[in-house]
Amino acid sequence: MKAFLITGTDTGVGKTHVACLLGRRLVAEGIDVFPLKPVESGCLPGPDGKPFPADAVALQEAIAPRLPLSAVCLYPLSAPLSPHLAARLEGVSIDPERIRKTVLDAAMISEILLVEGAGGIAVEIREGYAFADLARDLSFPVLVVAENRLGVQNHLRLTVRYLRSEGLTLAGVVLNDRTGDPFPARETNEAEVRRIAGDRYLGRVPFGATSLPEETFLRFRDIYLTA
Repeated sequence: MKAFLITGTDTGVGKTHVACLLGRRLVAEGIDVFPLKPVESGCLPGPDGKPFPADAVALQEAIAPRLPLSAVCLYPLSAPLSPHLAARLEGVSIDPERIRKTVLDAAMISEILLVEGAGGIAVEIREGYAFADLARDLSFPVLVVAENRLGVQNHLRLTVRYLRSEGLTLAGVVLNDRTGDPFPARETNEAEVRRIAGDRYLGRVPFGATSLPEETFLRFRDIYLTA
């Protein structure tokens, strides 16, 4: 079993989109993949009036439609805030031990486990316990999604340095084009992101992609699936 925590250089960079593309491609290769989004905030009300975790639903539908949604997302929260703040506002007690146990149980019944965080790696799940702590407790390498925009180089450097300072392993970096809008740094960013990530640069996902670019999958495969 191989497991990865998927984080971003910021919130809204396209983590779920990249996770769906990667998971779907792995499933197409005959690999049993279990997606998890343990905590999702900013959920709009569903038909039953309860918070509807749209990102978790996207992961479920793309990767493991037979899984119940409750197995993919443990804590759907309404407020568009960091999970620990949304939970506090809504009177929800997030239990890191429950999350860890759920993740480890899922790992026992899958070949690859994809655990998507919320926002960046330093975002707190509950006060005093961040996604970095979860990755460390579970010994999971971290896959970073970086949005292709002005400022990505700084955001990625900070994320990579933070991972190293926390003793975490960088699994890979994916540059994601969230829009098709042209801007001066759009094409120059990739070379710089590649330089920052080194041999952990997995590739670039173009705007509107409905499948993982072959080059990105082959890099992931060569690092993690060929043994």
